[in-house]
Amino acid sequence: MRYCRLFMLTPFKLGVASGELMLSVLISCIRDTAVSLLLIQQVNLMSDSARAAIKRTGQQLLQCVLLSASLCSFSLAAAPDNTTAVSITTPERQTLRQTAKALGVIETEDSPSIAAEISGRIVKITADEGAKVARGDVLVELDDRQQQLELAASEAQLRRLQVLTDNQARKYGRLQTLAKSQSVSNETLQDTAAQLRAYETEVDLATQQLALSRLQLTRTKILSPLDAQVSARHRSVGDYVNPGTALLDLVATDRLRARLYLPERHAALVKQGQPVELFSPASQQRIQGAVISTNPTVAGASRVVAVLVGFSNSAGWMPGASVDATIVLDERSNAFVIPKLSITTRHGVQIAFVEEGGVAMERQIDTGWREGQWVEVLSGLDEKDRVIVDGTYQITDKSSVTVVGGKAP
Repeated sequence: MRYCRLFMLTPFKLGVASGELMLSVLISCIRDTAVSLLLIQQVNLMSDSARAAIKRTGQQLLQCVLLSASLCSFSLAAAPDNTTAVSITTPERQTLRQTAKALGVIETEDSPSIAAEISGRIVKITADEGAKVARGDVLVELDDRQQQLELAASEAQLRRLQVLTDNQARKYGRLQTLAKSQSVSNETLQDTAAQLRAYETEVDLATQQLALSRLQLTRTKILSPLDAQVSARHRSVGDYVNPGTALLDLVATDRLRARLYLPERHAALVKQGQPVELFSPASQQRIQGAVISTNPTVAGASRVVAVLVGFSNSAGWMPGASVDATIVLDERSNAFVIPKLSITTRHGVQIAFVEEGGVAMERQIDTGWREGQWVEVLSGLDEKDRVIVDGTYQITDKSSVTVVGGKAP
């Protein structure tokens, strides 16, 4: 009776049991039934109550046998076959790219250091660190009183010499007229001409001195040479500076470039103008750029080549930040590709499986370029083949398969 109770509970607690377990329990039930039949032979020797108990036991054992046979047949019918569930796809035509990965740093194309051109005391600084400035904006002003005086003196000197020159020119003209009537000696005429040439030379020198004085005056106002931002300030109002003293540092943040460090094995494949995808880990943004130039030397210790990449700073990236780059070395359009999950290697041979009428057919293939999840197939497959994607590790040639997903005609 313990087996009957087991059979009554098993379908609800464990679900449908395996065929082997059902047969084992069925055999136990039959053995108990045989024992009960032997007892029935002794019924005539027992009391009425004993015969009734044995009768009930026999009925229960018979029910157990019938239930066991029923569940056993159900379990055997439900046993799974050897068919493997797979998903399929068809080959596609795509553009594949041969790429190289590189790390680098963002730098600015223009980062001038603004310095004093003349000596003087700072009276005004109009731009501090972080300030945006435009080309021609006044950044620093120096005390210009000395330059103003020098300019005024140069202007006065030039006017004096111009008067002397004009007077000497008129004198020389009169003497030339007198020389025609021999009223003046030739020596006097030559002396007057020489003095006129001397005055003219002094006028030229004074004109140049005036231009220099004006230039020195303009140098008291230090202007921005380009549109940029102030990255550093080195002096304060009241400081006395000499020519060459650093005042401010500027960076042109709208004209950035990336300096990438590429393994030397890729250097020969990099060409000017090749597209580059830049990725900033800080901002999680991507920007497209292009190769500007490649350094002609290989770094001794690291064995890398520096590659400059230009791009438009539309995302507001900052100089000095790190950047990841993908350089497109070559591109192949209309490549015949399948997912890399479809390909497996067995005995050193690359194969793919094609589903044909519920059967997996093994195909030996040759592959080419790879990009991401896609692999180019050079031979071994046709465009209409129903290529198995998932489940290839479970199947062999001519295995039975059931398509449960994917896309294919």
